[in-house]
Amino acid sequence: MAGVGSVMSDYMTDKVKLRNGTTQNQRAALEKEATRARDDYATRRAAAKAEYASKVKSGELRPPTSIESMMKVARGHQDNDSVKAARRALRKRGYDWKTGRRL
Repeated sequence: MAGVGSVMSDYMTDKVKLRNGTTQNQRAALEKEATRARDDYATRRAAAKAEYASKVKSGELRPPTSIESMMKVARGHQDNDSVKAARRALRKRGYDWKTGRRL
């Protein structure tokens, strides 16, 4: 399931930096290749999500609790607003975001 965590593929990240522009045929080929990569990524992501759901259903895995999810976010960069919000929410619920223990 590794490599399919993002909603969007990063396939086109380095493909759009062409110095002299592109011809119509080059653009068509690039769009065709990007469509193929996007469809492949969507297929792999759907398969990974289905595998995760089946493992949760069988009891092999369990989804993270809301506290565990907030702990993961709270360990992010301190300037990020979502990190600050997660830390406030954990403090409000009586958890130390650094250790994960009750206050």
